[in-house]
Amino acid sequence: MSKHDGYKFWREKLNECKYVLAPMVDASELPWRMLSRKYSSQLCYTPMMNAGVFVRDSTYRTENFVTCAEDRPLIAQFCSDDPELFTKAAQMIQDQCDAVDLNLGCPQNIARRGHYGAFLQEEWELIHKILSHAVENLKIPVTAKIRVFDDIGKTVEYAKMVASTGISILTVHGRTREQKGPNTGLASWKHIKAVKDSLKIPVFANGNILCFNDVIECMKETGCDGVMVAEPNLFNPALFSGLNPFTYDIAYEYMLFVEKYPCSYACIRGHLFKIFQKVFERHKEYREKMGKLRDIDEIKKCILEIKDVIIKEKEIDQQEKTDMNLSYWLCQSYIRPIQTIDTSKEKEDLKKMVEERISEDASSPNALKRHIDELTSSLNETLDKNEKESVLKCAKIIERKKRKLEKIERKAKYFEEQEARRQDNKKDRYISCDLCKNPKGEKCEFALCRKCCKNKVFTDMIDCKGHQIKYRIKKQSDEIKLENTENIK
Repeated sequence: MSKHDGYKFWREKLNECKYVLAPMVDASELPWRMLSRKYSSQLCYTPMMNAGVFVRDSTYRTENFVTCAEDRPLIAQFCSDDPELFTKAAQMIQDQCDAVDLNLGCPQNIARRGHYGAFLQEEWELIHKILSHAVENLKIPVTAKIRVFDDIGKTVEYAKMVASTGISILTVHGRTREQKGPNTGLASWKHIKAVKDSLKIPVFANGNILCFNDVIECMKETGCDGVMVAEPNLFNPALFSGLNPFTYDIAYEYMLFVEKYPCSYACIRGHLFKIFQKVFERHKEYREKMGKLRDIDEIKKCILEIKDVIIKEKEIDQQEKTDMNLSYWLCQSYIRPIQTIDTSKEKEDLKKMVEERISEDASSPNALKRHIDELTSSLNETLDKNEKESVLKCAKIIERKKRKLEKIERKAKYFEEQEARRQDNKKDRYISCDLCKNPKGEKCEFALCRKCCKNKVFTDMIDCKGHQIKYRIKKQSDEIKLENTENIK
């Protein structure tokens, strides 16, 4: 049974939070959390942290868990497949956050290799051990985030098992483990509603949110206690406020938080490129410029330059509406295209056409440029602008994959040659002992190293002149001495 009543914790500690910022690696760091809180995010999660690395590496702890007094309520998320490590990592920070969360939803390949996240989905006994051990040994509540199965019934049973460990809150991402990348598709609110109806603890819904109206609709349709948002928040951190602020204002505010709460330039670039996604599509020169900057003041200066350019365009009313019917200079969610059978077939046909046009001997540095030029000239008359861009993009991807494969092959060949060279050197240096890998004695009568030879000599009671191990001669000498001693007596 839980030591913490879920609804009591949600009401008293989390202030009945409804708008939740999701845990995102290299994205939900402290300055971004503070910006999101300013625009109505009521509860924030830290980026996912690896419990094993967190326990053993102090540098990792310092870099990945950063908070402040204003950063509350806060839930720290860990990934782990070890009950002891998960609990130990949580114990290290339980006085600096309001709860700890176990990631059972990460679908990426790194989670498959690390044996955590959604790849524990079939190991119910292990999940139960991890969560129940943490609930029993921590002072603060434990929560979990899961993905659904295709079958609603199995999803409900899975959620019940997770809740039976004594956790206080469950977050349900309405997508399966296979729904990721280009196959992301739509999340199932029906699955989330079924889980919510079957549990007696607070449930947060995750998936299919693009604007604030979606948040309201999700809570209404699923009956959940809160809505968690991940990727849409990165494009519009004011989503929970129902606003679409100017991109340059949000970017500048973020940089002010970065000055106050420093973070890595990888995080900074990631956020700015998402905020300015629509802007960079129109003003590509600023994408390149922003990517090269490594100084906060220079980045702020670049943001102000972008602002000036946009203001001039607004004055002459050069508005182009985006997919969300908004001006490109406003923060807005990214609409991920939904894969269908028809679009998949079109992409396969396109890829086949591009592969046919790209020569197989594309290994020189200028090969890519040559292929792109050929494609451009030959396709100008037959394709419109968007189709042409798709073809060229496809060409670049194929070229990049070919180069990557060539690099892997060269590396493998290099290591094979190195190993062969080492083996040749070993053969030249010595001949191995018949019983182990050590060099054999050059004059050993039994073709053994000294250690193996010594064992053989004492086991078989023989001598080895090569190693000068004289067991038989010594034994005879000892017997003569003993006999002489007895004669004297």
